[in-house]
Amino acid sequence: MQAIPAPVSAFRLRFIDMARAVAILLMLEGHFIDVTLATEWRVPGHLPYELWLRLRGMAAPMFFTVTGLIFTYLLSGAREPGLLRVKRVRRGLLRAAELMFWGYLLQVNLRHLPAMLRGGHDPWLSAFHVLQCIAVGLLVLIGVFGLVRKAGPWALAGSYFALGLAIFLLAMALANHAGPVPADAPPWLQNSIKAAGSTFPLAPWLGFTFYGAAIGVLLRWHGADRERQVAASPFFAIGAFLAVLGWPLDRLLGERLLDLIGHPESPRVLPAAFHGRVGEILLVLGFLVWLENRFRPSAGWLETIGRNTFPIYVSHVVILYGGIFGIGLDRWLQHSLNPWQAGIGAVLFCAFFGFCAQWVEPFARNWREWGYRLRGRG
Repeated sequence: MQAIPAPVSAFRLRFIDMARAVAILLMLEGHFIDVTLATEWRVPGHLPYELWLRLRGMAAPMFFTVTGLIFTYLLSGAREPGLLRVKRVRRGLLRAAELMFWGYLLQVNLRHLPAMLRGGHDPWLSAFHVLQCIAVGLLVLIGVFGLVRKAGPWALAGSYFALGLAIFLLAMALANHAGPVPADAPPWLQNSIKAAGSTFPLAPWLGFTFYGAAIGVLLRWHGADRERQVAASPFFAIGAFLAVLGWPLDRLLGERLLDLIGHPESPRVLPAAFHGRVGEILLVLGFLVWLENRFRPSAGWLETIGRNTFPIYVSHVVILYGGIFGIGLDRWLQHSLNPWQAGIGAVLFCAFFGFCAQWVEPFARNWREWGYRLRGRG
């Protein structure tokens, strides 16, 4: 087996944090407008509405992709002999547990508690959403890293890429399978694969994470250090290719897969929103890399947002959707605003969380210092 060479000096790539910030801001505005825009303004075929839908559709794929990218970029240079001795592995396991906990806690609605105590059931409690999906993704990333890392960075990146492609093909097969999968499993398990509560099922969403993971490994071992800048041209070249041909590529791969497994020619479901999205994400990443290399922008506020996407996500679910407490802005603003009102509200919504993000790290630092002082006095 090929031994992994000594890693390059790792530092946090600014463009990744900026990309995470772009993704979370797209998510915030998308969720706010989706909740508040009045029904009469949701006109299919209307150009502004279609453009917004296309932009909104970028948020989740970008976030999943960048999550895999940053995690494996920081993880793949580890040289500790045992997997659990790797600091990033321990952090990843802790973060996966944290994501899973908050994912299900946010689905609690305390207003439904009296009915549940009387024997009622809230099906949303067993739904599978974005935090649970990312948690499983982190566990798989760590597992593949533990199995393949001694084979070298190219084998590790190739494994992540192959896994991403396999997840995409699995999503194609599931889209053409009637009923929940697995058929007799409990709802919480079915919802992670295919069922009525599969808001963010493992397939295809983890495909974006694993593709991002492959990019992260290659970035780490291709000289992403302080002396050598990350090149924007590969992002632009591959991104442009997939942005144009990724949509028909999805359909072609889907047709071949369904032929292979013997699915009848009609009816067939052929989702075509994977590789094209990957291409668009690579173009955005390429632009951010070019911007960083060319201008070195002072975007500390944007990077801070990118480093604090988790608390932003949790708090926006509580405020907008009433997570945990059952009282959110959606109770008063549900489908009640015109486009101008919804757009201005979305800007203010994003600005609020952007402002709050600037205080997360100082607050955490002061909290730790206060804890040290308290323990010292004890």
